[in-house]
Amino acid sequence: MAIYQKFLIPILIGLMHANFLYAIDDNQKLQNLRQSIKEQEIRLAEQKKERTQLVSDLKQQETEIAKLLASIEKNSATLNKLNKEISQLIKQIDDLNIKQQQQRRALAKQLETAFKLGKNTGFELIFASEQSERNERLITYFGYINDAREQHINALRETQLQLNEKKLALQKKQVSQQTLQTKQKQEQVGLEKNRQDRKKTITSLESSMQVNQQKLAQLHENEAKLQAKIAEAERESRRIAEEEARQAKKIQAKQKNNNYTLSPEERALMARVSGIGKPKRQFNWPVSGSVLHRFGESLQGELYWKGMVINAKDGTQVKAITDGRVILASWLQGYGFVVAIDHGKGDMSLYGYNQRVLVAVGDKIYSGQPIALVGSSGGQNSSGLYFEIRRDGKALNPSGWLK
Repeated sequence: MAIYQKFLIPILIGLMHANFLYAIDDNQKLQNLRQSIKEQEIRLAEQKKERTQLVSDLKQQETEIAKLLASIEKNSATLNKLNKEISQLIKQIDDLNIKQQQQRRALAKQLETAFKLGKNTGFELIFASEQSERNERLITYFGYINDAREQHINALRETQLQLNEKKLALQKKQVSQQTLQTKQKQEQVGLEKNRQDRKKTITSLESSMQVNQQKLAQLHENEAKLQAKIAEAERESRRIAEEEARQAKKIQAKQKNNNYTLSPEERALMARVSGIGKPKRQFNWPVSGSVLHRFGESLQGELYWKGMVINAKDGTQVKAITDGRVILASWLQGYGFVVAIDHGKGDMSLYGYNQRVLVAVGDKIYSGQPIALVGSSGGQNSSGLYFEIRRDGKALNPSGWLK
């Protein structure tokens, strides 16, 4: 027994020591794992914060681009008008210069004629002792000459005043022209800078979402924000929609009388609230172009396109497919500048990726009206139009309604 104790006790002590060391090692591993998880969570939080800031930067840059493009377009129109006015003023000044030269020649000719008559002025003839019919005729003739000369002098003076006014107006127009041209150049520089900044922001966003799971999460977030914004827009416009629906019912009651003729305002209201009907390929396309993505195509993972993307040139007019009322006109993450039009009876058309919008919330829209300009906002790499049709909040295949 003593011999067993002699060998057994050290072995037991060794095993206990080893177990103790293993326990310490496992605990250390657990601590390290927890630390790694914490660091990863911090990195993910920082990345999310960076992406949020990048999306905010993108919105600001695309909004500034839209403002600059609108201002440049307005300045171009003003410059064209100024150029025409300057051309007209230059022609008027040229005509007045010619007129002035003609008046000066006529006046010089009158003075020369008067000089050739010699010293027999009208006053000398009046006080001359010799009275005759000839003298009376000469006096009358001198009176005509003096009147004509005075008229020519006054006309010449008036022409000179007009010339001075036109030259002053021309100077002012030219100063305005130069100021606008300088502003136009500055805005073009600002536009190019914002476009370059936008490219950098998009590159940074793409690099921050290279993992497919992150892209999928971002697309889910974009869709959720769009749904929330549409729901909010519908809530805010519900009062107007309900009022128009009540008016439509009254108009329908009047229509039962065969002799009743709708006014243009009543016809427009009925068109706005009657919905888009069944898909019978009855509407024109919002823009002309090939379809890059179709409804139902795979977007990412389990996500599918809920609308279509139509390839179109940057700046092309986007037109409403039918009558309605604007309930949304703003910038949304992933969709850029969006216009949503309520057509009544739960029907809605949505237009995204726009360069800028041409309408405001509450505007009454008629079929074919330009509502936006094609762009690549929302961080798209190429210009095009994102187009949706929704009924009672559910996205439907829009191609069935398009000719």
